[in-house]
Parts: sequence; structure tokens; C-alpha cells
Amino acid sequence: MIINYDRREGSIQLDRKKKKNSNAGMTLLEVIIAVSIFSISAIVLLQSFVTSSRINKKSNTYLEATSTAQNVMEEIKAKRFQEVALAFNYPVDLTTNSSRFTFLDSQLSEIKDNTLEIKEIAKDDDGNYINVRKYNKADGDDDSKVTASVISHDSGKTYKFNANDSGKYYYSMSNVKNLNETFDVLVEFDGGDDTEYRKKTISNNEYGKNDYLSPNIAKLDTKKNAFLIMEKDWCSRTTIEEQMIKPQHDAACKKWQDDLDAWKEQNTFEESLEDGTKRYHPTAEEILNYKQENPEPSELDYEDVYAHTRRILKIKLEKSGGGGIIVKARYILCAYDYTKANAKVSEYATMSFCPCGGESANLKDGEEKRADCFCTVYNDYTTFYSSENEDDLQNIYIFYYPNYNSQNIVKPLDEIYFDNTDIKVKEGNYPVNLYVTKQRDEKNNEPTSAQEMQYKMSLTIQESSTKPWSANMGLYKASTTLLTNLDYDISNIKEIPKRINANQMKLTYTDTSNHKTSGYSAKNILSYNGLDNRQAEDRIYNAVVKVYKQGAAQNNFPERDMIVSLDGAKEN
Repeated sequence: MIINYDRREGSIQLDRKKKKNSNAGMTLLEVIIAVSIFSISAIVLLQSFVTSSRINKKSNTYLEATSTAQNVMEEIKAKRFQEVALAFNYPVDLTTNSSRFTFLDSQLSEIKDNTLEIKEIAKDDDGNYINVRKYNKADGDDDSKVTASVISHDSGKTYKFNANDSGKYYYSMSNVKNLNETFDVLVEFDGGDDTEYRKKTISNNEYGKNDYLSPNIAKLDTKKNAFLIMEKDWCSRTTIEEQMIKPQHDAACKKWQDDLDAWKEQNTFEESLEDGTKRYHPTAEEILNYKQENPEPSELDYEDVYAHTRRILKIKLEKSGGGGIIVKARYILCAYDYTKANAKVSEYATMSFCPCGGESANLKDGEEKRADCFCTVYNDYTTFYSSENEDDLQNIYIFYYPNYNSQNIVKPLDEIYFDNTDIKVKEGNYPVNLYVTKQRDEKNNEPTSAQEMQYKMSLTIQESSTKPWSANMGLYKASTTLLTNLDYDISNIKEIPKRINANQMKLTYTDTSNHKTSGYSAKNILSYNGLDNRQAEDRIYNAVVKVYKQGAAQNNFPERDMIVSLDGAKEN
């Protein structure tokens, strides 16, 4: 600003002209406007960052909750329903000191101290979730107070399934960790009204049903499943006629001729006369009478012989040279005990004079029967499944038509042997499900109920010795799991829901050290379960896995805390 002195006016005047200055700054107004714009932009941008962060966190939470739900669903689908119930009631396997849920192995210590609580719950009439009651030692032999879906007197080492009246079951997990999040989980099962998961009552008067369907071959993956389908005739008629019937006839005719010659010799005598010694032989009439009483043998009937032949099927699981697995089988047909029923002379209408004495039925691998044996026919091991990788095989399916003439449990005509001793894994032998399935003969309308009730067979499963055998065989579990419709009457296909028990199977579990057990103990070791042929839609149970925010379990699982729900169904 320039100051001028005006002499005329005698005063000082201010020149308001601005002098141009290149260093002049922003005005206060400009600063205020700029700061305001920046603040507004920063607020909008910050809100955007916060919103984006919240969205990302919510997205991550949802993804981790979904992953948790999938982990739970995969675990329960991989188990039998009873095993699921066992895992929720006794989540730590005391025999292996591990979690029954593999995806929770890293939280084993938290499961043990109940920081991660896994349990079964029930739903009361008011919709509240309450704890179930498990067995405790004070109950003694009284299991009636147990409301849990399994009953175990030894903390889950052995157990039995305990169905309830509704067929509905609820299980929970609290404080399940997945990466950076922790959740509570509610699992709901609906076994339906027509399953063994519902307790039998007066109003619900069905027999119950088994855990497994008879398999549908068309739907099974040949990479993971091995199939052996035995026809009614295990070998050709020509083979039996040429190796059993005709050689038996030749041997019978020779025996008959030898017996005739011996009779003639016994009935030949000498008489001393005055003119010398005279030798007497049986007359033609006497010989004719002998032959009428002891007719020359005729060939045995193929149908009758085969119907009373002992059939032995051997299945063996082995490791191939390429690192995969092969499953092979052979049969041995032995008719040594056959004798024609109601034969006028049974001495020749029989296989019992075979020179092997019946020992050909006990041929070991690589052994051959003696050349003059005619009571036995067999084949060499034939591979019916082969895989490239050791872990491909999951199931072995054996289908066969029963021989309903097999009615003696001590000496049954039908025998099946499964050898699982070759492959060693960490926990013992190769883990595999063995399905043994009786088939119906629709053409001949078999079986009848009477046939099913009288039928007897022998099933033996052998594994290598992996653990010391103890008095309590309930603690011992095989690598092989047995699934079969044996011991169930399959005669009436229209009354499947009322399938009744039939005492058919002589079941034996044995090891390479000649330890063996049978009956109920063998069933327990092999985790035995029955098969039937109900329609698949009747066999499905529904499962829902719901994942909640942490703490929801303590608040009765409110819907507002649910993050994700995953539905599934399983043909058990």
C-alpha cells in the first residue's frame, strides 16, 4: 500500500492500488473452501473403506462358516448313522486317542477339556435345546434312563445304537475354530418314520430296518468297487461231467467188478472126490441173482450231484507289483460227502470212495489234487479287480445264489472265505467294506420262507495279527467291515419293512496266529450290518448343518445368530 501526503488537503491519503506480488498466498476463504472439500472427500472415502472392510470381513466370515458346515457334513456322510451318534456323544476315540472328527484333530486338547464342547442335545416341547442323559456307572445294568442315541458302558469303546420315538436327533458343537473365526454348530437329523432310527412301539409296529441297501451295480464306480457275481452254476456242466461224473462212474464200475470178482472167489470151493478134486464156481443163475441185487452202477445225475456239492469260494486281497491292489477269487467244488438219496445200493452211487478221502476240499494255494481224485473240481485264482493306486479300492461286492440244500450248520454246503492278510497299513490290514449278498432266483421263485429259515452257510474272514487278543473282544475292531443280507429272510419282497431274522450264517473271524472268534463277537469285531433291498427313497435320512455365531449355543441357537445352513441327505 502507498501513502501520499496532500498538501492542499493537509491530510494523508491511502492509495488502494495493489502492488503485484508473485509471493502472495491463498486467501482465508480459499483455504476454508479447500479444507471443506477435502474433509467431505475424506469422509466419503473413509466410509467407503470402512464399508469395504466390513463387507470383506462379513464375506470371510461367511466363507469360513460355509467351510465349517461342509467339513461337518462331509464327516457325517462318511460315517454310518450310529457312528455319527457315537462321535457326538464320545468325541474322543480312547483306543486311538484321537478325535472322531478328523477335521478337528488340531483341537483335540480343547475337545478333551471341553473348551470345544461336542455333545448330543434334545428339543423339548417348548422348542428349547436340552442335554441328553448318557449312561453312567451308577445305572449298573439299567439302560432305561439313557436318552442319548448311543449306549456305552466304556466311554465309547463299545456301544449300541439307542433309537428314540421320533427318529429325530440333534447334536451341537461349541467354539469350533476355522482359520480366524470361531463358530457354534447345530446338526439336525431326521431319520423319518420308516427307519430303524425310530424306536419300535406298539403304534409303530414295524420290525425296523438295516443300515445298508443292497447295492445297485449300475450306479457303482468300477474304480473304487470290486464286483464278483457268481452264477447259479459256479463252473460249466461239462467240467463237472468230465472231471467228476464220468471218472466216478469209471471208478464205481471198476469197484463193482472187483466186488463181483471177490464174491465169485468167495463162492468158489473145492470138493474132494474119489476120482479127484472138483472145483465149483457160482452158477450163471447165482451170478444173475447177485447182479439183480447189486446192479452195475449207472452215471450219477449231474443236477443231483451239484445240488449236494460243497461249494467253497475264496477271495483274496493283494498288493500288485505296480503299487496298486488286486482282488482275486477261486472256487473249489467238493462232492465227497454226496450219496444218492434212496439208492437201492448206495455203495456205488456215492463219491465217498474217492481216493483223496475228501482232502482235496482243503487244498492250499498252489497245491493240486491227486491224479485219481474225482470228487473235487476247482480253478486257479482269477483276478476280478485291479487298481493303479493302493487307496483306490473301497468296497468288495460278492453276489451269489444260495444252495438251499445247505441246511447243516456244522457241515454247510456253502462256504465263503475272505483273506485280508497281504496288505499292511498303519492301523492293521487294508480297510475295506465287504458286501456279501444273497440273490433271489426269480425264475424258480426262490427262496421260500421255509428255505430261508433252513439255509445255513459258513463265512470266514481272516486278517493278520495286529493287536493282542484279549478277553474283551468288544475292544477289537477289524479292518474289514462286513455288510450282508445273510441272517435276514429275503423270501417276501413285498414285506421288506417286516424283514425277520433268520439264523443262517456261521460267521468266523480269525487271524494268522490261529486266534478265532465267532457269532456275536465276530459280528462286533467286523462292525457287522445288515442289507436289504428297500427302495432308496425309503432309506434316506436328512441332515441339516447350521453354523452360528460364537455363543449361540448358550442362547438356544437363535435364528438371528445363524450365518449359514447346509442341507444334505444320505442313503445310509
